[in-house]
Amino acid sequence: MTAPHTQPAGTPHTVRVFNLRLWLPLSLIIASAVMALVLVADQQRHYAQDLQRFADHTAHAELLETQRALETVLRRSDGSGTVGIVSQLGLNPAIAHAALVGPDGKVIAATRFAWKGRTAAEHIPGYPEDAVRQVRRAQRELLTLDRAQLRLTAVAPVTMGLQSGEVRATRQGVLWIDYDLRPIAVENWQQRHTQAVVLAMAVLLGSLGLLALAHWGILRPVAALRAGMERIGAGDFTHLPRLQGSGDFHDLGQALQKMANELQARNTALAESEARFRQLSDASFEAIILHENGRITDANAAADRLMGVAPGGLVGTAMLSWVSPPFLERTIQRTTQGMEGVWEVDLQDAQGQTIPCECSVRRRQLGNRQVRVVAVRDIRTRLAAEAEIRQLAHFNALTGLSNRRSLLEQVVQELAAADLQPRRAALATININAFQSVNDSLGMAAGDTVLRTMARRLSALQSQGQRLARVDGDTFALLLCDLQGDLNQASAEAARTIERLLAVIAEPLEVQGQVLHLSAGAGVVMIPHDSRDAPELLREAETAMHRAKDAGDSRVYFFAHALQEAASERLALRSDLRRALEAKPAPLLLHYQPQVDSHGRLAGVEALVRWQDPRRGLVSPVHFIPEAEASGLIVPLGNWVLEEAATTLHRWQNDPACAPWATKLTMAVNVSARQFREADFIGRIESLIARVGIDAFSLELELTESVLVDDLEATLEKMAQLRRHGVRFALDDFGTGYSSLAYLKRLPIDVLKIDRSFTMDIDAPEHSGQGKRPAVLIDAIVAMAHQLDLRVLAEGVETLAQQERLLRSGCDLFQGYRFSRPLPEAEFRAWAAQQSARLPR
Repeated sequence: MTAPHTQPAGTPHTVRVFNLRLWLPLSLIIASAVMALVLVADQQRHYAQDLQRFADHTAHAELLETQRALETVLRRSDGSGTVGIVSQLGLNPAIAHAALVGPDGKVIAATRFAWKGRTAAEHIPGYPEDAVRQVRRAQRELLTLDRAQLRLTAVAPVTMGLQSGEVRATRQGVLWIDYDLRPIAVENWQQRHTQAVVLAMAVLLGSLGLLALAHWGILRPVAALRAGMERIGAGDFTHLPRLQGSGDFHDLGQALQKMANELQARNTALAESEARFRQLSDASFEAIILHENGRITDANAAADRLMGVAPGGLVGTAMLSWVSPPFLERTIQRTTQGMEGVWEVDLQDAQGQTIPCECSVRRRQLGNRQVRVVAVRDIRTRLAAEAEIRQLAHFNALTGLSNRRSLLEQVVQELAAADLQPRRAALATININAFQSVNDSLGMAAGDTVLRTMARRLSALQSQGQRLARVDGDTFALLLCDLQGDLNQASAEAARTIERLLAVIAEPLEVQGQVLHLSAGAGVVMIPHDSRDAPELLREAETAMHRAKDAGDSRVYFFAHALQEAASERLALRSDLRRALEAKPAPLLLHYQPQVDSHGRLAGVEALVRWQDPRRGLVSPVHFIPEAEASGLIVPLGNWVLEEAATTLHRWQNDPACAPWATKLTMAVNVSARQFREADFIGRIESLIARVGIDAFSLELELTESVLVDDLEATLEKMAQLRRHGVRFALDDFGTGYSSLAYLKRLPIDVLKIDRSFTMDIDAPEHSGQGKRPAVLIDAIVAMAHQLDLRVLAEGVETLAQQERLLRSGCDLFQGYRFSRPLPEAEFRAWAAQQSARLPR
């Protein structure tokens, strides 16, 4: 015997079951169909056998008997008796046609008298000529059965009577009989129909009997057991079915009763346990929440209090509906993945207040249910304490700025970053001059007010990459990161930034009714040029700061001697530039660079300032423009450029010699952000246009993105006022900033100037290792600008290949050494005249 198969412990045993109400009648139908198919197949086999038996016995015997009768008549007489024999065949309902055909192929006798004497092959339909020839050759009968058409063709040779002079009969005729087997088929079908009706009645009666038996003995007990199980599932352990008798269903009823008793005992114990758990849970200070598939199934009183709902108000709500939106996505991921752990999550109570919480999440199996148990702890008090500790450890209590410790930590980080990649930074200390006199004369409270005010002023100028701190009583420090360029360029940028801080310190300050005019000195060290130790760097910066204070003016001193010399040279350049702007006439001049259209015709000119210093010679704007911006001299310098450019344009437009090219010429002038933000800028432009007498449409002001980023609404208002006078605007160096696309649709810009950095590499190969091809970006910029009804000017065009590629992109205007370098006025007039004469107007 084979050992019985045992299911491993702990493994659920799966048993396939069937729907009795469906499968009992279906099984009967299938069995009946199989029986019917077997019967039909058997009847079909008998039917084929009956046809073959008829052909082999009945028809064959009848053919031979008729053959002998005809030959007997033909031997004894002239053959007139053959008609009666053949006509007798026509009385047989199974014979459709019969005929005796002579050796000459003519009918001697037939069941149809009209065929007599005629040629059989021509007048008898379906006459089997092939079979007749085969019988004549073989000299024996032939029977052919066609089951599909239910026809039987029988042909036999017939020896004709003797003719005069013959001793032995040699002539052969044939007997043809055509049987119609349809009556036999009809009789067979009637028998099968009768048998099918009898079978159907038997199956129907048997099925009804079986269904009644199944309903009484199977379905009714199953329904009673199912109803009992449903009552148990609903918690009702009474009125369970009692199955009488014996057998499997009786055993099932007993097992159901036993299961109900055990479940009732367990439910009672569970209810008592839940009551004890509820008492302990409600006494807990921590909020405890149970949720299944994201829906809260239980929560203690602490959870209701934490979320600001009535007792039991959390049950039935979605767990995620109480999670603050910034934490929602991550919480969904943890819940979906079934993660366990402790996380800090912000929750939102019923009033919408955010509650920082620490949530401990565990999965638990409750019967066949898996729930997530969340223990929630309100950590607002802890976070507030930690924040206060961090504030005291890293921030100055009076000003709210970083303290000395925090600054040194940031300097250490910057030194470490400088070791990993090439970068430059600067550390500056700033000390307020004569601050002790404020404390002595006005008191410590006034001194605190001064320090808080200075902290606010300095913080307002703080930008990304800068760290401001208060490191001593009246000493502030500034860490400048990510300075660009080489050491000289980076130190110059740092000096200009710190000078702006010194300028805001020097602004008047009112304290206790007294207007104070303070100043400060600053010392700077460069990272990583000077020391590699953070405290040492701070001491070096303070040393340089004391040198500045000893000098007695508000200036920036570098700890490194070479950098200080460079800073002194920049200060000297500013002083000389200031004197140059005050001189009459100023040693400044304009150079003019042409702007041409796609046909090479002069369309405009850009005015570029130069400084002819007696000691330095011709100074490039690269050297003096940054110092002018840092010192504020950019405003008078920009006003001088506007005045000179407008006067020159008026002179050209009124000179008959310049008329061929100057009549519709546009004069482009760069306007700095600081100059544009001056309160009297609008009035100055209006006065200039009226006083000089130029057409406002001929003046084009070039603005950079730095003009836009500070105050867009104020910029739009100023541009709109000037636009009403006819002044045109160009956006310079487009593509090098980050904000242009956001402002383009609102700004009244006429021309978009593509920066030369794009033009220089426009003909670079597609895979040059330099990233995306500039040509692709230029195509996109031009297409976008044209959609906004803007003209596009490409700067820095130096080669014919660049010009041709820009033309294919659709650029409207061009500027660069390909056409001309910036020229003094006399040289420009000669160039313009030559260009005008060379090109058709």
